[in-house]
Order: sequence, then structure tokens, then C-alpha cells
Amino acid sequence: MDQDTKKLLEESWNTPLFEAIFTRRSRRFGLGMEIKRGPNAYRSEADPIPLSFEEEAMLSMAATGMSGLNLADMPHTKKEDVPEGEAWDGNCNTMLEYNGRTFPSPCGSHGTELFYTNDEGTYIVKIRGTHPERMQEIAQLDDLDKLVETFRDRRIQISDERIDLPHSSPAFMSLNTWNANQPGSTLFMPVCDVTEELINGIMLFLEQGNYPVDAMDGMKPLGCEKWVKEGIATIPAPYQMLEPLVAYGASNMEVGFMSQNLLLAEAALGLGGWPFGGFTAMMALGGTPICRGLGFRFETASHGPAAGFPYPVGKDGVFETHHPSYFGGSIEDAVDDLIERKWGARGIFNPANAEAAPYKKPGQMEQEIPRTDPAIIQCTKDILKEVLRKWGRFPAFVDPCVMTLMVQAHHLECDFYDTYYKDGTYTDRHRRHLEKWHAKKKKSQLRAA
Repeated sequence: MDQDTKKLLEESWNTPLFEAIFTRRSRRFGLGMEIKRGPNAYRSEADPIPLSFEEEAMLSMAATGMSGLNLADMPHTKKEDVPEGEAWDGNCNTMLEYNGRTFPSPCGSHGTELFYTNDEGTYIVKIRGTHPERMQEIAQLDDLDKLVETFRDRRIQISDERIDLPHSSPAFMSLNTWNANQPGSTLFMPVCDVTEELINGIMLFLEQGNYPVDAMDGMKPLGCEKWVKEGIATIPAPYQMLEPLVAYGASNMEVGFMSQNLLLAEAALGLGGWPFGGFTAMMALGGTPICRGLGFRFETASHGPAAGFPYPVGKDGVFETHHPSYFGGSIEDAVDDLIERKWGARGIFNPANAEAAPYKKPGQMEQEIPRTDPAIIQCTKDILKEVLRKWGRFPAFVDPCVMTLMVQAHHLECDFYDTYYKDGTYTDRHRRHLEKWHAKKKKSQLRAA
């Protein structure tokens, strides 16, 4: 990275947090765009200017970067150590990672990865499976080189073309067809894998004394009648509510914070852009013959209410979920894999791996963390086998891969806002961005004009 670029990154890094929060706006009109008719009709005479590699690095790593070690700072209490009559306050074994990311995640699962597309192709920034080297991974200006290099290392190109979403309904709502995914823009697409946290959530619910029932079949225990009779759990809860509660809780938290991070980074860099829904996720993920989208694998339920309807289970070799398709068709193996991540040879609770934990005394905490009861694990497997038997798919009522928001970044056409809007519509960072970041390209545009 040259020194001029590093100075620009340092300037963005030093943007006051509250300034970024209170100057964040949806600014939808970028270079090269046009509103063809109406009271705010305008055509940009400038050519689109793509974001630089470093700009995309800052945005992507703000959204999904490794920030250090998460703390799991909750009671590590075993049930048997709680005095009679006192409520148990444990369940720290629900954690799935000590890896801290720039967005929060239920149980540290971090099931969301960031896909993005620009004029040169389509990419995933694959952070899952990497591990921080210290408590605060990116903590000072000297770490900016590491931030950019991590982005370079973890970015995987999955296509040499921009994602081919049609600029019409139903790919986008009409109000976004004119500017979404246009030349020069970078379109970010967070995709959440909800399967891992759903399996983990079922074990957590069982440990808390809840068990799933089928609300469409007389509130009968769902695959766990034997275990309920043995007293594993005593509080019934409809499974039809449990799946959305866990799945959308995970996706809304992760995707929402990732999107906010992207928008605050746009404000700090002086870029335009906006977040939006109102698109067809099936098309974006690649589940129709209309466009290739992100090329996810889709399967269909063999039976049940959703029989014959395609749903996304992952992208082979790139974004593989805990759907049975990635475990030889076995949901039991998917559960075992999750347990292995906790207590296996490389598990986060294995004292042999204590150096990768956030604690001062390696191994001491891990030895005290209560292990999930084998009965809970087997009960979870039985529940999920019944889900597959009854409804022919997993999850039954939500998709394994959830895509709810996109965030676009582009270079702002300030003249449009000067023509139609009051002063203060954009900041000095936006006004000076092209001059500072893309001076050569801006001069060539002026000569062409």
C-alpha cells in the first residue's frame, strides 16, 4: 500500500464515531446515474468510477472483519453446583467461537458471510474458520496494513462477472431498479447460515427445560416423547415458533449490524450508498432460471407442505451449512460436527486449545465449563430426524440460507444534490472524496467533458 493511500485510510479511521452516526444518510444518486423523468429528473454527465481495492477493503472489513477474541463473560455454573431452590444461571457451553467479529452474533456462531459484486466480478469475504492473533486484532493505525492484507487473503472470487440481477421486478422493487447494481457500484450481500445456530439453539432450549411440540398435531412432543417422559425437559414450546425465533434472531442481528457497519464506513470514507430490501432472495441466490445470481445449491422438499418448492442449502465449497446435504445426508452427523467444534480435538472448550481462548489462566476455565449431556445431544438428533420425516426438509419453516438486505456503495454525484437539495445534504468528506481518492480519474473525466 502506498503512503498516500495509507494516509487516506488513516483519515477515515480517525472519523469520530458520533460524526459518522449522525451524518449517515441514504444517498442513492451516484456518478453516471440518471433519473429520467419527474420533478427531480437528472442525468449525470460523469462516467462511473469504481471503488478502489482499499475502499472495498475498509467497507468489507468494517462489516465482517475479525476484531479479536470474544469474552464469553457469563456464569460458567454447572447445574449440580446450584443450591436447591436457586435458579441456574449457566449455559456458557452454548458458545460456538471465541473469535470476535465486527458484528455481534448469538452464541458466537457468526453464521453470516459477506458476498459482494463490482465491475470486475463477484466475491465472498470468507472469515469463518479464521482465528485472531490477539485480544484486539485491529486496534491502531499501524494495523491498517494488516486489515487490508487480511481482506486480500480472505477474498475469494466466485465469478469474473457482476451478479446478473435483472433491473426490473421481481429482482428489485421498482424504486431501486434505476440505480441498484449499476456500473461503478459495489453491491454488498450478507448471507446468513441459520442451520448451525438452530441446532445449537435446540440444545440450549432443552437445557433450559423446554421441549418442542407440533402445534399442527395436537401439541404432541416432536420426536422427543421418550425424553420428555424421562424428565429431560418439562416446558412445551411449539416448534413452528422455535425455528423462526432462532433463525431470524440470528440473521436479523448479524445482517443488521453488518449493514450498519457498512453504512458508517461509507460515511467515514465519504461514499454514497444505501441499504435496501425489496428484492427476490431466490433470484439473488440463484434459485431460478432467470439469472445465475450467486450460484447457490437449491434442493426441494421430498414431501410435506413445501414439497417441490426449491430452497437454498449453501454454495458448495464456499458457503456450506449444517444441512444434511453437506454431511452425507445425515442430520445426526451435522449435530456431531457441532459438538466436535466445542469439545473435539480442535474444540474451543478443549483445554489443549486454551491459548486460543481469552482467559488469563489457560485451561482453567475450559475444565469447568459444563459439557452438554449426551441425552440432550441424542434428543436433539431425534427431534431433527422427526422434522425431516414430517416435513421433508431442514429447517422446515425457514430457509437454511437467509438473505434479507443488500447495501450498495458508490461515488456520489454531488451536482445532483446541489441542484435539488438544501445545503448539508452531504459532507465535506463526500465533496472532496474524488479529489483525494481518485484525482487522476477525475481529471480524465473533466478532459473528456
